[in-house]
Amino acid sequence: MIRGMGTDVVDIAHFERVMKASSPGFREHLFTEREIAYCMKYKEDTASYAAIFAAKEAFLKALRTGLGPGMRWTDVEVVHAESGAPGIVAHRRCRDLLGAGSVHVSLSHSESAATAVVVVEDA
Repeated sequence: MIRGMGTDVVDIAHFERVMKASSPGFREHLFTEREIAYCMKYKEDTASYAAIFAAKEAFLKALRTGLGPGMRWTDVEVVHAESGAPGIVAHRRCRDLLGAGSVHVSLSHSESAATAVVVVEDA
């Protein structure tokens, strides 16, 4: 049974401006080491960062919590299978809220926008 669904759209140019203007460590505040390594494989990495951020937002919407007390952006980790298919690994408080549920995620981006849709199902 579907517990929740979330979607998010990120303007890539705006996201790039925010990332460039941010203080040192801001990228690490938003993304895990594994996410950063994934994005750095691409010459134009901003779209990948934006899509991953959109997935984090969409996941939190699907949980119906937003980034609540005791939660960090890195508690939601977007991973990719060998095939390239995205998935989500929940850590800490997000793992507790997800419980035995499963997550389905779809990412996409164009030149100007990145989007994500996440569905959370109960076990």
